[in-house]
Amino acid sequence: MTAWPPPPGSPAEQFATTGAAVLGRVLDDDQLATARAAFAELLPSGTTGGYATIVHDGWRRAPALAALVPVVGRAAAAAVGVPALVLFHEHLLWKPPGGEDMAWHQDYSYLPLDRPDGCTLWIALDDCDAANGCIYYQLATHTTGEYRAAWGIWEDDDPRAALPALPLGERDLGVPAPTAAGHAIAHHTLTFHRSPANRSDRPRRAWALSFVSPDARWWPRHAPHPRSAVAPRAAGDPLEADLPRAAR
Repeated sequence: MTAWPPPPGSPAEQFATTGAAVLGRVLDDDQLATARAAFAELLPSGTTGGYATIVHDGWRRAPALAALVPVVGRAAAAAVGVPALVLFHEHLLWKPPGGEDMAWHQDYSYLPLDRPDGCTLWIALDDCDAANGCIYYQLATHTTGEYRAAWGIWEDDDPRAALPALPLGERDLGVPAPTAAGHAIAHHTLTFHRSPANRSDRPRRAWALSFVSPDARWWPRHAPHPRSAVAPRAAGDPLEADLPRAAR
């Protein structure tokens, strides 16, 4: 599929068919201002690379963000078409003018979990378009299985190293998904997506939340991840009881 937005229908229908769904506005003006203010306070603690400055697990340090998780989580559960989801991890991204390209990848490649059930809820905190690095998708790729991680392979014994490479070339540009501030997209953890460089003079702030099935279990050997550092976590361990639950 090469058109955006996905075909008309409910978010759950779009998600099932294309691996991505347009959720519309999930943060009103006051909530958007609250999220931006919390982000600004946390930004100095972020990790800066060529792509962006990233703040991990802001909800644990900013009560204002924690209070918004159930609000946006309901929209995520409705998009996936399930009764409930668990917030496994979230991060805030500040992609400045000149921020570099993020290559094609699948989010599940970087989750230390035993299954890809769930979604990434991507909330724009600024108006995002092709100029300042909005998300691009290869729609309907969520049914094709898991592929080799685009980066971060440990060693030859990394289980992801034996997977086939993503079937994409340099000319596979994908479909841009411009998103207005306060609006959200939900995409499957196996959907191919990327974010090109920010060629504008505007920053691109976003809030990305990894919602997963309540039945998911820890599988640290599957992938490196910021939350893999919490100890101890063994294969088959249940998700922590203190993680936020979101119900439709």
